[in-house]
Amino acid sequence: MAQWNQLQMLDCKYLEQVEQLYDDSFPMDIRQYLSKDTVAMQDSLATVQFHDLLAQLDDQHSRFALENNFLLQHNIREIRGTYRTYPSYPIKSIILFLI
Repeated sequence: MAQWNQLQMLDCKYLEQVEQLYDDSFPMDIRQYLSKDTVAMQDSLATVQFHDLLAQLDDQHSRFALENNFLLQHNIREIRGTYRTYPSYPIKSIILFLI
């Protein structure tokens, strides 16, 4: 989406060259409309992956507790706390990875 916004800010002569790259079978206005849905799907996927990450951290924490591995248990607890306190941090990281 960011690249699309940058593309739209080009000078007219460059925009004309871009328009020549696309034929009428998939017009640029449809691409722009669909790009908004793509961003929404990426946000949704990132949220699902974030919750999966939290579940995996919970599993690891439990495993390390059973093994009496204090150091790894502490590290996982710190990561879980950070992600739960600042949930947008891993979500933004996942979105950047998907783009």
